[in-house]
Amino acid sequence: MDGISLSEEDTYLRAKLTEINVSIERLTDMLNRMIEVISSIGEVKESTADISARVSENSTKLDSILRKIESSPVSTSGGASSGMSIEDKGAISSSTAVLDNLEAQFREGAIASDLSEKISAAATSLEEKGVTGSIVVKMNRWVRILKTYGRIDSVSPSDLGKIRTDLREWQKEITARR
Repeated sequence: MDGISLSEEDTYLRAKLTEINVSIERLTDMLNRMIEVISSIGEVKESTADISARVSENSTKLDSILRKIESSPVSTSGGASSGMSIEDKGAISSSTAVLDNLEAQFREGAIASDLSEKISAAATSLEEKGVTGSIVVKMNRWVRILKTYGRIDSVSPSDLGKIRTDLREWQKEITARR
């Protein structure tokens, strides 16, 4: 009987050793994954440090450029435009931008009611910027013309051509104010 009990004990020990071996293999796999994660975190930290250094360099360069711009004298040469203040020039540039934005709305198949609202908004914007006179009057005339169309009608190609022609004139008037 001693032989049988020794054999059972050997089997039991072998089973336990196999369990321990499997557990060690699992721990080894987990440690290897943890090492991979830690090395990835290290790489991310290095990349972040590099990016931070570049941002700092760019910030320093921008500060230097801004100081140079602020310290440089503003040139007022240019003949007739030299009498205009910076605010006036800014208003004219802003008015030109309103007309340029409006120009993008003049396309084939444009719905008349939508275009009417956009021209009306542009006219209001120009009035707020101090533009008065024929430009705003002509824009409001186009608003009234476009309101004669049905709610979902597209603008006729001939009217679109006329609006574009008027827009070019409005742009010339704005640039003439410079």
